Amino acid sequence: MADRRNRGKARRRPAPGPLRLHPSDNPYEVHTAQALEVVIGLVGPLGSDNAKVVRMMEERLNDYGYRSQVIKISEVIIPGLAGPENVPVNAGYKRSKKLIELGNQIRKESRNNAVLAIAAAAEIARLRPNPRGPVQKVAYIISSLKLPDEVAELRKIYGRGFYLFGVHSDRERRIDHLIGLGMEKSQACELIDRDEDEPKGYGQHTRDTFPLSDFFLADEHNDDKLRYAVNRCLDLAFGNPLITPTFNEFAMFMAFAASLRSADLSRQVGAVVAKGNEILSTGANDCPCAGGGLYWPAFIGDRVDDLPRGRDYKRGCDSNAVEKAKLIKEIVQEFPLDQQAWAERILKASGINDITEYGRVVHAEIEALLACARGNVSCHGGTLYCTTFPCHNCAKHIIAAGIEQVVYVEPYPKSKALEFHDDSVTTEKVEGGEKKVRFKPFIGVGPRQFFDLFSLSLSSGRPVKRKTPTGEVFKWTEKDAVPRVPMLPVAHRQFEERARLYLRILKGGEKA
Repeated sequence: MADRRNRGKARRRPAPGPLRLHPSDNPYEVHTAQALEVVIGLVGPLGSDNAKVVRMMEERLNDYGYRSQVIKISEVIIPGLAGPENVPVNAGYKRSKKLIELGNQIRKESRNNAVLAIAAAAEIARLRPNPRGPVQKVAYIISSLKLPDEVAELRKIYGRGFYLFGVHSDRERRIDHLIGLGMEKSQACELIDRDEDEPKGYGQHTRDTFPLSDFFLADEHNDDKLRYAVNRCLDLAFGNPLITPTFNEFAMFMAFAASLRSADLSRQVGAVVAKGNEILSTGANDCPCAGGGLYWPAFIGDRVDDLPRGRDYKRGCDSNAVEKAKLIKEIVQEFPLDQQAWAERILKASGINDITEYGRVVHAEIEALLACARGNVSCHGGTLYCTTFPCHNCAKHIIAAGIEQVVYVEPYPKSKALEFHDDSVTTEKVEGGEKKVRFKPFIGVGPRQFFDLFSLSLSSGRPVKRKTPTGEVFKWTEKDAVPRVPMLPVAHRQFEERARLYLRILKGGEKA
């Protein structure tokens, strides 16, 4: 009996002890200590040449005196959890398909969509040269993330010291890249579609993960341009005080700011109409009010509130969802009683759920156009910046208003804009005198990091200076560069230890 008790005690793993600061750390400056590690995540649709982007990052990080450690989910994390013997050796269709299936299986068996990100954090802890010693100049690059849960987990662990880079590459370029790895075109298309949005609960959702990026890059046909974009983003992250936003970045930030005023029950969308580097109007998705514009909360008596039947939340329902439910119910009742449950399942899985016509909400893009009309400002020839790819209903108004191009961040798969208006809308570059509205993805610094990277006084990171005490321009140099928003020197290591413990329990079937 005693032996059994002792064996039970031997199996128990002690909780990780407190991490000790190195003597060179100042205990009175815990939040500003030189925590020089950086963690970078990459997200890109299947077929993107992430390896090329990683090489460019490594070159620039080396200029700062940083050593890079690359953690490839497909080559290190998945084989480590599933067993390397289960992964085909040769690159190509079979290997890529098997890796997707194994990733899904790992998430399903662990019932955790963030498990691969947790494993990546544990791998960082394993790779760290001296876990208890002073923090070193190391950049950990995780390639490639596929689910929003993974991004959320890494942001919990590393806070604002984690940067997510989204790599955009057009579909044909990605197909060609996969064909070059030995796939047939049909196989490449199959895997690309699967990677974007798998229907399974534990499947990949790159399409939903990409918009969460801090920086958006475009891998087109110009490596020099891509390298400059990588360097600019990293220079910002390392505190270059003389980089300011492009107009595109500023306009998209304004669109995101506009989205925050929305009280829509489903999602927040913002839009901006601009022309000649001037903001003409903003818009958000919300309910219209008599006299023009959308509802705003205001002082009613002695408190800020909304009118009783103004916005949807005051009415207690989304009219579009209610009407779709009524429509399905009316159709189902036409079926024999024993077939109604079957019919309801079929209808709920059909395109009826994509209908938006019954909503009370004015879409952000249309509100931005209407704001121009109310202010007697012409939007003809302008650019519309939108946080989400416009729906087909907005697309026809965008075309009719004379907008020349649309810049968006988040895809909207339910949109039929390209299908219904292929005569007037394109995602390709408009050549010569062709009259088409180009819808193109946003490239640049995303709104998430705007205050931290561009603000001199409102950043939650290190203060930066643009001039010396004598009034000369401050000379920022790579060798002296430090992360603008450093990770806390201790907190993320404790989270990594918890990640390692979680993986041990997961692999061994032990109880926490």
